[in-house]
Amino acid sequence: MVQVPVYVTTSDGQPVRGLTKDSFTLLVDGHPQSIDYFDVIDFAAIPGAQQAAVERPRRERRLYLFLFDITFATPAKLVRAQKAAEEAVSHSNPATDFFAVATYSSSRGVHFLSPFLSDRVAVTRAIFTLHGSKAQDPLGLALASQERAQWVSMMEQGQSMSDSQEGLADMVSGEMADALRGGQANQEMLAVPKNRLIESQIHDLGDVAARLAGIEGQKHLVIFTEGFDSTRITDIKAKNRPPNIESTLLHLVESMHQTFLSAGVTLDAVDIKGLRHTFADLENDALYLLSRDTGGRVIANRNDLVDAVDTLMKAQRVAYVLGFRQGDRKKGRITVHVKGAPRGSEVSYREGFGYAAESAAIDSLQLADIILNDVPQAGLSLQSAVRPADGGAEVAVSFARAEVVPQLVDASPAVEVLLYIFDAHGGAVDFKSKRIAFTGTARVNTGYVTLREPFELPPGKYTAKVLLRVEGTKSMGFIKRDFTIE
Repeated sequence: MVQVPVYVTTSDGQPVRGLTKDSFTLLVDGHPQSIDYFDVIDFAAIPGAQQAAVERPRRERRLYLFLFDITFATPAKLVRAQKAAEEAVSHSNPATDFFAVATYSSSRGVHFLSPFLSDRVAVTRAIFTLHGSKAQDPLGLALASQERAQWVSMMEQGQSMSDSQEGLADMVSGEMADALRGGQANQEMLAVPKNRLIESQIHDLGDVAARLAGIEGQKHLVIFTEGFDSTRITDIKAKNRPPNIESTLLHLVESMHQTFLSAGVTLDAVDIKGLRHTFADLENDALYLLSRDTGGRVIANRNDLVDAVDTLMKAQRVAYVLGFRQGDRKKGRITVHVKGAPRGSEVSYREGFGYAAESAAIDSLQLADIILNDVPQAGLSLQSAVRPADGGAEVAVSFARAEVVPQLVDASPAVEVLLYIFDAHGGAVDFKSKRIAFTGTARVNTGYVTLREPFELPPGKYTAKVLLRVEGTKSMGFIKRDFTIE
């Protein structure tokens, strides 16, 4: 089933409500297509996490990846983008809106600082520091308790760590900081052919969309950027001569778009440069080139980025989901017509679909999603127990050798165990990872393996979550247990 979220907004950007299935006409490759599935998701009507009576399906959530472009942006503009992102997070609904934070640079590509989290403290820290967690958590879920306490205090006092260009440069490390300050890394970046820089960004954006294919929800990649010189791809503004077209880059853009369509990801672009001198400066701009066909929107020619991002998220509060059966079609073009909407309304949707090939490995973003959202796993059966101890608790997890040994891969006969402790607010406050190898006599096919790990925790209510994965396979087991330390 191909699902096509459709967003209908008035001329001033407000979502249009009250449309029905009969309001929509769906065409695939120009031919009428029956709508086999129809749903309306009004995110503004979904109660907050504290008021929610039941757990909602994962498709009824918005996933926003805030991507800060280090290569095609200047420090002062990035500071404004950080503030806009933080405001969007603070005004969102933790029950429906999950945020991931990443940076883009020509040397590192897209570097994730956090997976999709409802933990507002961790997300805010990632936005303002542009750093990964100091907790050295491979999935990026946990914050060290001292770091979390510091950020809670700062957020309560309304402090900001991004008040100046120099402050931003101090927050990022190594090559990024050097590039922002105009040092050696910046000189090396300038020496790279511009077409190579553009090619790298387009390629890396497609890779990110592919990583999101296996995650369920209304997925949005929001890139904060000033944009590259799109005339390097196609110079339609050329006068008195035919336009120049760089076919290699143009084909790469088309391939990127197809990846976004197949993965069901919308690419929204926020022009952080602010007001341009003339509207003509925005014609054929890179931001429009990137978002085209994905159903995304471009927020441009705006100095107030806080209001700009707020406008974008408000426009996506109501999703009309049209579903149809893909059949044996590998890909196709989608057209949607809407009747009954106010005059001047804008309709946005992804203008195609495709087949997203299943990855041979489990992505770290998917692993984080399983742990955060308690996604059941059928690969292994786990048992767990938590025993309060002095100054904390001991978490124990057991599994049967008879289940694990037949699934072992000869090249890596081992299981990986990830243990996380979440507090009452849903924040990951501690974690441990263990690798258990099955070699020699350890491969006996009887009995149980039990792992016990102590955690130092202050009094309070907690949840222990354990994910066990057979290395080299997609076989996993998951279990969680609530406990209290008096």
